[in-house]
Amino acid sequence: MIMLNSKVNSKYSTIFFDWSGVIADDNGDECIRKSLTNVGVSESKIKEVLEKHFNDFMLGNISEIKYWNNIKNEYGLNIPDQYCGVYDRWQGITPNQNMIELINELKKLGYKVGLITNIIKPVFDIIKASGYYDVFDDIVASCEVGLVKPQPEIYNLALKKLGASSQESIFIDDKQSNLDTAARMDFKTILAKNHNQIYSELRSIL
Repeated sequence: MIMLNSKVNSKYSTIFFDWSGVIADDNGDECIRKSLTNVGVSESKIKEVLEKHFNDFMLGNISEIKYWNNIKNEYGLNIPDQYCGVYDRWQGITPNQNMIELINELKKLGYKVGLITNIIKPVFDIIKASGYYDVFDDIVASCEVGLVKPQPEIYNLALKKLGASSQESIFIDDKQSNLDTAARMDFKTILAKNHNQIYSELRSIL
């Protein structure tokens, strides 16, 4: 563990993390893509499916059963009912313990720590039941609030819930598009690549 500097000398009070690709090593992209190709969605249609159907699933507007039924009906695919639940086996449900240690260290130093995550309800429920979210001071999940990154509203909600301003906040995500919105809102941002790189960049900032 790389020891961080004391909060006394920092202009920042709050650090927000993404889950997939940051707290958990697996960013979920391959899992989602594989789940679609396995039922016959062509590579050329994957982006369309994600924009039309997975986005609704992630916003909490539709259930997993409705998600798969929509895909089955629109593309004429034979998707068995038992396929529902495929995302429950995603490797990214389990966090990188090095990141959990980092969060605990940040909290001991007096920083508030939040989570802003685009996530589907079945996976959210599993992670919540596991207790992995308990380390955070607050959680803003797309499926719970009906907003997704990079919409500015989801960042504003996260700030409001922790009583923070963007100028005193750091946001860490593995997708540049999510960071671009945060940067325009005056967050300090870090593009996550691995836990050692996150430690190093945080240490240089705090």
